[in-house]
Amino acid sequence: MNLDFDAQLQVALRALEEVVAPALGGAEKHVVEQFHLALLTIGFVKTRLPDVRRYARMELAGFVALADQSAACAGDCPALTAAAENGRAVLASAEVDTAEIEQASRRLRDEVAALGSNCQDSAVRSRLDRLVVDHATILTAQARQWAMPFGFELKPEELAPPAW
Repeated sequence: MNLDFDAQLQVALRALEEVVAPALGGAEKHVVEQFHLALLTIGFVKTRLPDVRRYARMELAGFVALADQSAACAGDCPALTAAAENGRAVLASAEVDTAEIEQASRRLRDEVAALGSNCQDSAVRSRLDRLVVDHATILTAQARQWAMPFGFELKPEELAPPAW
């Protein structure tokens, strides 16, 4: 058994394309559509698997920066500060896996959202909202670059280059 994920995915894709797809000739339309979606998804995973950890780290670094900016804007927010410190520790560790990186990002997202929701000062809340929108714009551009292999971008050449 070949333990290389790339090779395993290539074998699975080839089997699906060359053996299963021709056997679906008389299948109902929705079955064929779902098969092709699954095939595209496996191809996407094969394409992006080598970069998934770098992408997650890029995303976490962005959330740490957003947390720092949000804390500077709002003042004393111990839960957000603790989540940002945890995010920095996760980024500094070579031992953490992708799931831990994603968990740290989720925690930061939750803390930033809670800070904005609980903020009583409308001027501060407005500045926090602007920080979140600015961060989301950058992150969305990277998410669009990440999903580019699906072919939904009308002008992929205009996307920001990958930051991961």
